Amino acid sequence: MMKIKKAYYYLFYKFYKFGEWSPSVLPSDFTATFAIACLEILLLISLKFYYIEFFDRNDTFVFSSLQTLIPLSGVVIVNYYAFLNNKSWKTYVQKFDKWPEHKNLIGTWAVILFVAFVFGNLALAFHIMGKITGIE
Repeated sequence: MMKIKKAYYYLFYKFYKFGEWSPSVLPSDFTATFAIACLEILLLISLKFYYIEFFDRNDTFVFSSLQTLIPLSGVVIVNYYAFLNNKSWKTYVQKFDKWPEHKNLIGTWAVILFVAFVFGNLALAFHIMGKITGIE
């Protein structure tokens, strides 16, 4: 469980550093939290599409349904309490800043692969939903 938490905070760290590097009017911690929430929501959307494909083809994806709003609300609440509510992310940022260059490079590639996985997974889910609806 600690490895998952550490990976979660490392993902936050990389987005935080990207937020500091890029010009933005929003604070970097908010930008990082928002980016992680977006990734999680995209992953949930693709899982919902897979659910429709493999388990319930009669289900429709509606943003106003409780089946969709509850997980999306859960993502926002968890991210708020993990990052914005307490300032424990600051200790993780300091800790990850001290990592050696090669370890940080491996972590950067892991984050890039994870983001590519989420977007690739979403593209595949859209492709499958296109076949179901005949839009393709």
